[in-house]
Amino acid sequence: MKIINYVMKLPKILTLFVLLFLLSFIAYFYIQTQYIQKSETNYVNAIHNEVQLLIHTKKLTTFSIAQRLAIDKKLIDIMKNKEYEKLYDGNVFSLVNKFKAYKHLWLHVVDENGVNRYLSWVDKNSKLVGENILNHRADLKALYKNPHSTSFISVGLFDITFKGIMPIYDKKHKFLGVVEVINHFNSIARGLREDEIYSALVIEKEFTKQLSHPFSKVFIDGYNISTLNLNKDVKKILEEKGINYFIRDEENHETNLNSFIHHYFVTKVDMFGVNNDVIGHYFVFIKDKQHLEVKEILLQLLTALMGILFLLMAFFGFKVNFVNRNLIDSLSKRVKEETDKNFSLIYHDNLVQCYSKAKFLADDALYKGKELVMLNIKNFSQINATYGFSIGDKILKLSVIRLETILERKIYRIDSDEFIFISDEVSDDIADINHHFNDDPLHVSKGDISIRISFSFSVVYGSEHDPLRKLSLGIKQAKCEPYKPYIYYKEQDVNNEFIKFNAYLYDAIFAQQDARIIPYFQGIRNNKTGEIIKYEALARLEVDGKIYSPYYFIEIAKNSGFLTEITKIMIDKSFAYLTQQADNIAISINITEDDLHSKNLKGYLLEKLAFYHLKPEQIILEILEGVSASGAKNSIIQLKELKEAGFKLSIDDFGVEYSNFERISELDVDFIKIDGKYIKNLDESEKSYKIVKAISEFASSMNIDVVAEFVENEAIQKVVKETGIEFSQGYCFSVPAQDFIKEKL
Repeated sequence: MKIINYVMKLPKILTLFVLLFLLSFIAYFYIQTQYIQKSETNYVNAIHNEVQLLIHTKKLTTFSIAQRLAIDKKLIDIMKNKEYEKLYDGNVFSLVNKFKAYKHLWLHVVDENGVNRYLSWVDKNSKLVGENILNHRADLKALYKNPHSTSFISVGLFDITFKGIMPIYDKKHKFLGVVEVINHFNSIARGLREDEIYSALVIEKEFTKQLSHPFSKVFIDGYNISTLNLNKDVKKILEEKGINYFIRDEENHETNLNSFIHHYFVTKVDMFGVNNDVIGHYFVFIKDKQHLEVKEILLQLLTALMGILFLLMAFFGFKVNFVNRNLIDSLSKRVKEETDKNFSLIYHDNLVQCYSKAKFLADDALYKGKELVMLNIKNFSQINATYGFSIGDKILKLSVIRLETILERKIYRIDSDEFIFISDEVSDDIADINHHFNDDPLHVSKGDISIRISFSFSVVYGSEHDPLRKLSLGIKQAKCEPYKPYIYYKEQDVNNEFIKFNAYLYDAIFAQQDARIIPYFQGIRNNKTGEIIKYEALARLEVDGKIYSPYYFIEIAKNSGFLTEITKIMIDKSFAYLTQQADNIAISINITEDDLHSKNLKGYLLEKLAFYHLKPEQIILEILEGVSASGAKNSIIQLKELKEAGFKLSIDDFGVEYSNFERISELDVDFIKIDGKYIKNLDESEKSYKIVKAISEFASSMNIDVVAEFVENEAIQKVVKETGIEFSQGYCFSVPAQDFIKEKL
C-alpha cells in the first residue's frame, strides 16, 4: 500500500517540476529582456560616450598644446631672430614634457614664408628641413592667406591624426610662422585594451589613397585599418562581416552596431575632418564578460531542469493534468503582478506624479526617430532659496500638471527642475508652453504667492547616442544664449564653437587683426543726485564688426587660460578712454581670481595709472563675492595692498552664497553690488525685498555704499530708492555702449 500511495503521488511531484521549469523559463526571458538587454544597452552607450569624450578631449588638448607653444617666449624669440637651428636644442620644447599623457607628439614649426624649420620626427639634416611645405599642404597654404588657429582630425602620409595649428606672433603682432602639433590615437587604444575593450581605426576609402607610407598594412574591403597591433578577434569580425556592415547609412544601422557578435558588442564614433566630412570611424569592440556569465548560468540551469523533466516523463509516462494548468497560470499572473508593481515604483515620480528618469531610459523605443525636448525651470534654485523647499515642490507639481495639460501627453522628470517630453512639433509645443506660463503665473499657498516661471529648452533627435547627456549639455548652452527660443544640440557644433571662439580670442589677444577685445560702458546712477558719474567696463569680443557678449566666450577664455590677458586689455583700453573724461568720472573693472593668482596685478595697474596720468581713486576693482569670502591667503593680501594703494574695492554679486561679513570688514570695501536675482523681482517679491533691505541696512552700518544691479524699469527703481540704496545700474538708465552715456536713451 505504501508503494502504491507513493506512486500515486508522483504526478504531483512531476507537476511541481513542470511548474518549476515554467517559472525558470519565464525568469530567464524576463531577466534577458528586462534586465540584461537594458543593462547591455546602457553599458555599450556608456563606453561609446567615454570613447567619444576621449577623442574630443585629445583633440582639444592637442589644440591647447599648440596654443601654449605659440605664446612660449623661447619659441617666439627663435622665430623672431630667425635662429632656427636652436629649434633642435633639447630644451626648446620642454613645455611639452608637462603633458605626460602625450609622450608621442610630433611637432612641426614653419616660418613666415612657409618653409619647414623643425620636424620632430626627422633630424636637422633631413631634406625635409628647409623645404617649402606650402607646395604640399593645401590646408596650410589656405591658412597662410589668413593666419588663424585651427584644430581638426586628418589623414596624412602615415596614418590618421589629431592636428592643432597656431600662428606665432611677436609683441608687435608681426606674423612669424606657425607651430603644428600632431597627436596619435595610440594612447586611446592602449587605455581601452586594459579593460578588454578593443578598437579598430578605419580610414574612409577616399582618404586611404593619401597614405603613401601607412604605418599599418592591414586593408579590408579597400579600407585601411590604422590601428597597430589589431586584436585577432576584431580582425576576424571585420573580415567576416565586412566594413560596410558597420558604416552603412541606413536609419537602423545603430541597431546593427549594438548587436552581439562573437561575444563582442560593437559601436563606433565617426571622425570629422577639417571640412566636417567623415574621414574615418573609430570602431569599439566590447568584450561581454559579465552578462555572458549570467546567460550561461541561466542556460545551464534550464538545460539541467529540462533534462530532469524529460527523464521523469520518460520513466513514468507522465500525462499532463490540465487542472494544474490553473495553478501555473495563477502563479505566473502573480509573478507578473509583482513585477508590474515594482516597475511602477521605479517608473513613477511620486513627488510630482509623472514619469521618472528610469521610465525615460526604458522607453527608448518610443522616441527613436522623434524629437526630444528638455525644459529647465529658470532660476529654480532662487525660488527654493527665497520661498523654501516646500513651495519649490508645489511649483514643480503645478508645473507638471500644467505642462501635461498643455501638451496632452505624459512627461518625464529627469532631475530636480528638468523635464523631458516627446514632440512631433517642437516649435509649436515650445510656443504653447511659453504662452501659457507667461500669461498665467502659478498660484501657491491658497493664492498668497504668485510666481511667473519661464524655461530654457534644448532639443535632440531621440535616435542619437545618449540623448539624455546631449539634452543636458544643450540646456547649459541655452542658459548662455537666453535670447534663442531653444537650442538644437549638435555635438560637432559645440566642439566647433569652442575652437572657433578660442581662435577668435587668440587673434583678439595676440594678433588683433580680425578680432579684438573692447570695453563697453554701463552707467551707474547716483540715486541722490540723479547723476551718472561711475561706469562699469564690460568686456566684449568684436569679430569682423560683430559684437559678442561674455556669454559666448568667457567660459572658453577661462578654460584656455586667457582671463588675465583679457583683464589687461580691459584695463589698458578703459584707462585710455578715461583720460578723455572729467576728473570726477570713475570706472569699475572686473577682476578674476586668475588675475590675483598671477601676482602681478598691482604692478600692472600702477604702471598703467602712471602711463595715463590717472588717480587710483578713479578705479573701482570689482571682485566676485566668492573671491572675497573664501579666497586664498595670497589673494586677500593682494586686495589689501590694492586698497592701501588707493584703489576702491567692490564686492560683486553679493548675497549669492558665500557672504562673509567679517571678510568685508577686513578688506574695508567701498561698494557692495547686490546680486541681480534679488533685484529683478524686487517690486513683486516680499522675500527679495526683505533680503535687499537687510543688505542695505548692514552696508549702511558699515559705511559701505550699495549698488543695485539689473534695475530694468521704473517700478523696480522706485522700490530700490525706498530701501535707501545709493546707486542703481541697469537698462532703466543706461545700456552698455562704447561711449559714456550720461542720460537714459
